[in-house]
Amino acid sequence: MHSAENIINIEEYPLDQPKTDAWKTLAKNCKSSFQQLGVAILKNFVKQPILDRMIAETDSTIHRSHFCKDNHNVFFDDDDGTLPADHPLRMRDDTSLNSIPHDLMNSQDSLHLLYNWDPLIHFLSEVLGYKLFRMADPMAALTVNCMGAGQNHGWHYDESQVTITLLIQRPDEGGLFQTIPDLRKKDTDDYSQLGSVLKGSDAGVVTLDVDPGDLLLFAGFYSLHRVTSIKGDTTRYVGTLCYKDRPNVMNSPEVQKLFYGRVNQG
Repeated sequence: MHSAENIINIEEYPLDQPKTDAWKTLAKNCKSSFQQLGVAILKNFVKQPILDRMIAETDSTIHRSHFCKDNHNVFFDDDDGTLPADHPLRMRDDTSLNSIPHDLMNSQDSLHLLYNWDPLIHFLSEVLGYKLFRMADPMAALTVNCMGAGQNHGWHYDESQVTITLLIQRPDEGGLFQTIPDLRKKDTDDYSQLGSVLKGSDAGVVTLDVDPGDLLLFAGFYSLHRVTSIKGDTTRYVGTLCYKDRPNVMNSPEVQKLFYGRVNQG
């Protein structure tokens, strides 16, 4: 048995001391980075011995993961035949990954304990400027995305405003997290740049400096992003911690079926 205080680098990230100047400064700096860049990275957030444990815990559960393969446009929308054939919204990319859902994890796993640790959700609420709630979806609330050789995540936007991930294990090669910050505006999309990126241009593409143990806050609704193809024998493990701006949020049965191969409405 271990507790969340022992999971994170508590000396550098005193999330359990919200009244202190160190906590307030940390929250302010993360908030500023996120507002200006759409990204905040808490480097070395999880200690290496705990990462080793998370890797072992994932290794022991990956056989229960669901294989998901999809060919999609950047919004995961159905094809719109009224648009020209070369319109960016009709251009499609492939995604292939394995997902371990929340309800198949052991409640004493390190990632599970971290997700449910109250000081973390309190801190993230301060950084984002609104109260966060744990997602009610029994499968999607906390997942580990696993990508082996040849797997990738194609260019896309997220449905949720903010994505919070922890890189647990990096592959031998590839698996880079790449983004074009703020390409999607609130009321419009820059389809010309979107089109050039989907045709292979790397103009404006930023590769984020994310190492194992780093916690990433990412504005995935506004920033186009992808994970490049994996090479080598080491699987890329990324934990996704889903918090929402209101309680009792569930994915639709259709989305559950796509990503987890079954339906669980709790």
